[in-house]
Amino acid sequence: MRNLILSIATLLTLHSLAQQPIEVWQGTIKVGGFGNEEMYFGFAEGDQLIFSFQEVNGKELKQIEINEWPGSSKFSDFKVSKVENKQLNIQRQGVYQIKLTNGALGGRICRLHIARVPASDASRNFNTSVQWTSINDTTYTNETERYLAASDTSLINRDFVVKVNSETNANGARQLTDFDLPANTVSWSYYIGVDQEGREAYEQATQKFAQTASPIVAKIPGYGPLAALALNGFSYFTHIQKGEDISYYILDAQNATLATQKQPFKCYRQNKVINDFSSMTSPRSGKHFFYFINDNLMVGVDVTVKITAVVVNERWDERPVQKMNVSQRKVPVILQ
Repeated sequence: MRNLILSIATLLTLHSLAQQPIEVWQGTIKVGGFGNEEMYFGFAEGDQLIFSFQEVNGKELKQIEINEWPGSSKFSDFKVSKVENKQLNIQRQGVYQIKLTNGALGGRICRLHIARVPASDASRNFNTSVQWTSINDTTYTNETERYLAASDTSLINRDFVVKVNSETNANGARQLTDFDLPANTVSWSYYIGVDQEGREAYEQATQKFAQTASPIVAKIPGYGPLAALALNGFSYFTHIQKGEDISYYILDAQNATLATQKQPFKCYRQNKVINDFSSMTSPRSGKHFFYFINDNLMVGVDVTVKITAVVVNERWDERPVQKMNVSQRKVPVILQ
């Protein structure tokens, strides 16, 4: 009988302890004019939430809400200055928001008391603290994207000879000649050689190319030392030191007109040489000009000009794709 009485007493004591309110938060908080304040706490399943509120000066708040995160309303009251021991039964563990909304210009000083009554001793030490953490939301959208379906590379070669008279020639010692860069040119190269010496230097570069280039590359139509220079900057050419020289300029149409009028002009490139060569990445299309000046009083010269343009023609198409979109948001979680 004595043991039975002790057992009953122990159960009553445990039950009494389980029903004692546990303070969650107590203090004052200011809600600014036309503003709101939010507080977040965790509650365990079976808890009884006890909420008390009082505006210190007896003024009204526009609204008080208690919501189960993220938006399930559990309590709401309007135009309220005091709430005494409002009790809410917590059906499931989660984060709960207490939101105070001020609809007036002046601020409101609010005294709050929040407590919980645990359902059992097992949840008595439940941690009500909440922290904010970032999570990623992933969505997918169907879109159309353009893609490169095919790309064809071709070589466009052009060569010509320009006669440039001496300074004493009645026709003048200046000569302007044009050349076109095809649309979709990605790079190009040129070679300039004066008289026989310049032509022979080009032939030597061609022979060196044939001897050292791979058989596959050497068989590509139009592929030679100028193509190698335009595509990868590798030069088979050498500058020669003996022979008649020429001054040359590479111009656009506007500056070509200024040059023929003997007005100051700008150029892409210039030099005074017996022979010269270079790879170019600009300009890449349209009509351009070589402008030659011979400063020899008595001897005219023949200038060999060779140009290779690397042209890439691209074909674009469209296809459906699924695009992943990741957005980040903050959520409150209960501290474990």
